[in-house]
Amino acid sequence: MAGLPSAVMWHYIRSADALPRTGYHGVTPEAFEDQLDALSERTTPVGWSAILASLEGTSPLPSDAVLLTFDDGLVDHHRAVLPALLARGMSGIFFVLSRRRGDSLTVGHALHVLLGIWSPERVRAEVADRLSPADSVRYRSAERELEGAAPEDPDDVWKRPLQRELAVVAGPIVRGLVDAAIGPETDVADALHLSPDQLRDLVDGGMTLGGHGRTHPWLDALDEEARHDEIAASAALLTRYRLGPWPFAYPYGAAPPSAPSLLGDAGFAAAFTTNAAERSDRFHIGRVDGDDPGWLGSFARRGPA
Repeated sequence: MAGLPSAVMWHYIRSADALPRTGYHGVTPEAFEDQLDALSERTTPVGWSAILASLEGTSPLPSDAVLLTFDDGLVDHHRAVLPALLARGMSGIFFVLSRRRGDSLTVGHALHVLLGIWSPERVRAEVADRLSPADSVRYRSAERELEGAAPEDPDDVWKRPLQRELAVVAGPIVRGLVDAAIGPETDVADALHLSPDQLRDLVDGGMTLGGHGRTHPWLDALDEEARHDEIAASAALLTRYRLGPWPFAYPYGAAPPSAPSLLGDAGFAAAFTTNAAERSDRFHIGRVDGDDPGWLGSFARRGPA
């Protein structure tokens, strides 16, 4: 669809010894800065205002426009991303969770923290051993289904059911494991995510905040009321920093059919998925994953001036 940008997404951007320790793949700050420099040579980085003007038909995007986006509202984005963008005169969209200090870790982020200290095999075993017999049956069934689908990331086979089908029962289990193995999980959550002051620093630095839900759920696994509540929580947070319209990123890239209507009613003008090839409309804009090797090849080098 004309007027939709190319976009790149990142999550963790940190050194190996950064705290709280996580086991999720990401890039180092040095590698990230190299990526920014390479993008500057190949593309024209643009911000949310340019995207919005294009969507509204008031100003077209450059043909080589690319949008920089950052998911989950991680502390990495303040300590590593903000300085790198400001030094280069760039801006980005930071899709943040609508959380308060003292809120718990989401299921996904609790797994990331556990993977920072244990192997995937141990994390799976520790969680599976604590499921009820009925939930164990559900869990293994979901794993078998994913095994048949052969996901790109083999760890999705055991992680995704905990984050999606069994999120309600897995949440207390994984948070309890963080409590026992690392320390108070709410303290870990606060250390992992941006504080209100850090969010303000992003905004004051010219960055855009976007919605990403409250508990980072698979929206397509929720009922309509719960989807509405997740989106409304994002709108409530963003209103504190600027009036809409805002951008939104679907947690895990999961976009239910009702999402465009729910987002539009809540004041969102566009939404982003995790499928790089998806560019069907303003509420289904795909993104390249900056964690994936070789992704810069998606952007051709410029010819001689």
